Amino acid sequence: MKKYFLFDNEPITGWNYLLRILVSSLLLFFLVGFWIASATAYKRAGAIGWKKDFRVISSVLIPVHIFLNVLPDEIYEVSNSGTFFMVVILLTILHFILMFKNGNKNNT
Repeated sequence: MKKYFLFDNEPITGWNYLLRILVSSLLLFFLVGFWIASATAYKRAGAIGWKKDFRVISSVLIPVHIFLNVLPDEIYEVSNSGTFFMVVILLTILHFILMFKNGNKNNT
């Protein structure tokens, strides 16, 4: 259980990333979901081979993406700004990159 909370170099696959993000979105209301999502994004970015600064950026942006996804639809209807939707689209692209990019290859 401890491994879900640590920011280490554990190489996780895209499927593990997806499952951990789903669990963190369920635990978002207990505020522990933000930490799990952040640690999961950090680990997945490391498994892809990104440098530490991109790992930190993804570990900050993925919890924001999850938070925006659990907001009610009324908030989206009230904010009619194109900037808000561009941010949501860019965060979704980052999420898909972390999920589908082929990492964990053995280069031997």
